[in-house]
Amino acid sequence: MTQNMVVAALVILAVVSLVWTVVLVAVFLELRRLARRVEGFIHTLELDLRPVLQQAREGIQSAAKAYQGIAEGTERLRGALAALEEAGENIRATTSVVRAVFGSRLVPIASILAGVRVGARTLWKLYTRRRKSS
Repeated sequence: MTQNMVVAALVILAVVSLVWTVVLVAVFLELRRLARRVEGFIHTLELDLRPVLQQAREGIQSAAKAYQGIAEGTERLRGALAALEEAGENIRATTSVVRAVFGSRLVPIASILAGVRVGARTLWKLYTRRRKSS
């Protein structure tokens, strides 16, 4: 019986080895097919991602240029506003000086001239009315 058991054990080992070989070949073929699919997928990704990455780079560069232009424009605007503010201050100071120097002298003179003008008009109207009525 020992010999039969040895033969049976050897047969079982041979069958198990044969099954394992078939399973390993099937797994190897499936892995090979899967590797080809993964390789195709990677190739497709490379082809599709290159233009996307290029467009992303160009977009980032355009955004950086736009930001730089905005920053430069903002600086110019700040400078223009500062110059405008300085001009306003200069006008205000000049107006104050003109008022201080000429205000006290010009107001009475302007009042007298306005009175003379109104008086001259009134006299002219009276004169022309009298002439028409005569």
